[in-house]
Amino acid sequence: MTNLLNLEPAPVVGVHLDEPLLTADDVAGLLRVPRSSVYEYARRRRDPLPSVAVGRHRRFYRSDVEAWLTTQRAARR
Repeated sequence: MTNLLNLEPAPVVGVHLDEPLLTADDVAGLLRVPRSSVYEYARRRRDPLPSVAVGRHRRFYRSDVEAWLTTQRAARR
């Protein structure tokens, strides 16, 4: 059973405040796909497009999109 009173802060991993976050529309424009496809890629169970939840919104780091696209390209070869 987990300790529900564990007040230790969760580790912060890979936050880049100097890199602007992209919207799904921004990513759709970069990839030349519909916005709905961006959300579908982000929901995948296997190799999802990395995204960050900001409230009820999804945001994307360009560097994550580029890395994800690189893995997609490598997987096709």
